[in-house]
Amino acid sequence: MDKQRTKHAVWSWEATGAFCCFVGGIGAALLGSVLTAITWVVGAQLHPWLRGSGTALLIITIPLLIFSGYCMDWMERDRNNPAKERAGEREQGRTLN
Repeated sequence: MDKQRTKHAVWSWEATGAFCCFVGGIGAALLGSVLTAITWVVGAQLHPWLRGSGTALLIITIPLLIFSGYCMDWMERDRNNPAKERAGEREQGRTLN
């Protein structure tokens, strides 16, 4: 017996990766901004690692958001791909008949 499985889009790894990277990117931007602001108030001499950590978090925000967008595009491409394949098979069936 041939069983067909449906892919639940909410629990796919593409959606999970996109969500985690998006939340991580926003969180990194917020935390990096807070740490950088603390170095302005407290002074970089007292806690030199605050400035480095804040800058690193602000820098890592961009790749996380880019990867989030890539995962969302990948999820949409996989969702639309089977429909295009079926349409292509129908087109080939029409030309052969």
